[in-house]
Amino acid sequence: MTDSTSNQAMADEDQSKKKTNNPKSYQVRKECIKRKSMELATLCDIKVCTVITGPNGELQTWPDNLDACREVLDLYSQNLKSEKKHKESSTPVPEQGEKDLLMVVESKLVAVNRRIRFLENKNIALADKGKRKRIE
Repeated sequence: MTDSTSNQAMADEDQSKKKTNNPKSYQVRKECIKRKSMELATLCDIKVCTVITGPNGELQTWPDNLDACREVLDLYSQNLKSEKKHKESSTPVPEQGEKDLLMVVESKLVAVNRRIRFLENKNIALADKGKRKRIE
């Protein structure tokens, strides 16, 4: 076996190890996600819904009761709509600290612009002075 063939075989072996199409791995991870969802709902006293799409396209949910899932998904959808409306209708009003900071930044900007104009004028004057050398 040549070096390139050996390297290719090792690369293929590494790729096969990285594949997650292992049904046993999927099953274990799916159950873990469902268990964590249940723990989150119980310990935090919140509504949780988990939707899992399997490798073959099958759809599974936690809780298994589709009405409970639909309730959580409806709440989620309503929250998205109200947030979108709120963002579209409200314009941010700066707080006093933000206004103060804005004023400081603007005053510094004015000072920087003045300094730039001064330096530009100084450079122009120096350039003009250099052009007016005495010719003897």
